[in-house]
Amino acid sequence: MKLFWRSLLAPHFAFAVFLTPLLIAPAESLAQVTPPALAEETPPSHRAFEQGLRHLKNRSYLAAIAEFNRAIQLDPNFKEAYSGRGFAQLQSGELSQALESYRRILQIEPKSAIAYSGLALVRARLGDDRQAKVDTEKSAALLAHQTARHLYHSELSILELSVATAGRPSKAQVWALIEQGNRQINDRNFRAALTTLNQAVELMPSGSERPYIDRGVAYFGMQDYRSAIADFSTALRFNPFYVKAYEYRARAYEQAGQAQAARADMQRAIELARQFGTQAMYEELIARQRQARQ
Repeated sequence: MKLFWRSLLAPHFAFAVFLTPLLIAPAESLAQVTPPALAEETPPSHRAFEQGLRHLKNRSYLAAIAEFNRAIQLDPNFKEAYSGRGFAQLQSGELSQALESYRRILQIEPKSAIAYSGLALVRARLGDDRQAKVDTEKSAALLAHQTARHLYHSELSILELSVATAGRPSKAQVWALIEQGNRQINDRNFRAALTTLNQAVELMPSGSERPYIDRGVAYFGMQDYRSAIADFSTALRFNPFYVKAYEYRARAYEQAGQAQAARADMQRAIELARQFGTQAMYEELIARQRQARQ
């Protein structure tokens, strides 16, 4: 049975480029005849931002969003506050709001590296690995040309990486298994792929959708559509915004003779792509929907 999708080789991109260490330079010493300069008080917007960071570290996302909102009210052009808020919204499942936060950064600064790194996170959540890679590479290119970074940059970068990888086994170990499984799928060695991807599922903690997507593809190749549907459904339970999971499950439903469920899933994939995805992703799904109707 010919597979209708391209390889799902896992992209290797950094989850964020956000923020440089929180350092306050000491006041310059003045001549002895001049009284010592008082340390400059931290602006209220920065105090709110730092409180938001503390909430992020504790995974108190709603409280973090509230503090970042306060920072933005005090300083509407505070790009890092939009970035922190976008990440908190993404972790809370507020995909539309996260997308708006990152787009707001681009309105303030069209060539903002942190905006594109955030957009890459949104694309990855949708399962649009190709666009996630494009956005990450654009972020890295913009960052390379920056002569200065905001003092909060590495603070958020480290935080996001720690949250994204918390409790997970070695990234190299898991992705090596996923890539091996995809090579086996491309070679149509579906049973070997299933064995490999079973290991990835065991190593990846509960709550991660990716290995279930790949294993579902292996099941599809074996024409075990019931198991494929079960894995795609598990992936969607962990990440209800994963466009590709809806698309793949639609194909599995179609092969299983469940036309109504297939149409519903494809329509849901199209709606999510229209709301949150790129134009290319949306048009690709529309074309596939039309092809399925023929």
